[in-house]
Amino acid sequence: MKIISWNCNGKFSTKFPAILEEDADIYVIQECENPLIIDSEEYVDFASNYFWVGENQYYGLGIFAKDNVKLELMDLDDKGFRYFIPVNVNDDFNLLGVWTNPNMEGTKTIYYPKEITNYYEEHKDSGFFNEDMIICGDFNCDVRLKGTHARNVYEVIEKLSQCGLVDIYHYLTSEKEGEETKPTFYMYRHLNKPYHLDHVFSSSDKIKDFEIGDADKWLQLSDHVPLIFEI
Repeated sequence: MKIISWNCNGKFSTKFPAILEEDADIYVIQECENPLIIDSEEYVDFASNYFWVGENQYYGLGIFAKDNVKLELMDLDDKGFRYFIPVNVNDDFNLLGVWTNPNMEGTKTIYYPKEITNYYEEHKDSGFFNEDMIICGDFNCDVRLKGTHARNVYEVIEKLSQCGLVDIYHYLTSEKEGEETKPTFYMYRHLNKPYHLDHVFSSSDKIKDFEIGDADKWLQLSDHVPLIFEI
């Protein structure tokens, strides 16, 4: 099964044909529109099997799947944390789509990682979190942002390790946090402003293949590049 996570930077209803070229089974898309408000037959056809959350109908979090993939939304209260979609896939494994977007005024930088640890703490005893699950999306987490944010990133890593999950990129490359050679985000789409904000967490042996999209292609569409992996 092939899964893609991508922050499309809005207007996904016009950009989705590009990501379809990757022919994934599941797409976890951040900053996408609610299909219910889009007057596009093509987008509606694409979004025939999906879940979406968001307050701004043009910038939310969606999980989209091929029609032969069974998605079951799990009954977990988000407790106001933004944004998470917990689903079970094919009665086989749990998938948590993530786009951290703290609901508060002023700077959000230090709070992005806390959305994840707080969500985990709220639901760690529910049975949803386990070593066979996958968590992916735009975490807005990079220790290059330093200070409290960096400490909170390490807390995310420690908390998720409690249920046997690792950051797959760092596991496969053996690179340290903050020393990633493959960015996932380029501020203002400038190649000289790279960050590693997007992540996939799973058990170390669940992911068969993992790649980060090519900047030359994807920066024409977004300030993020996709994470593409198979299980």
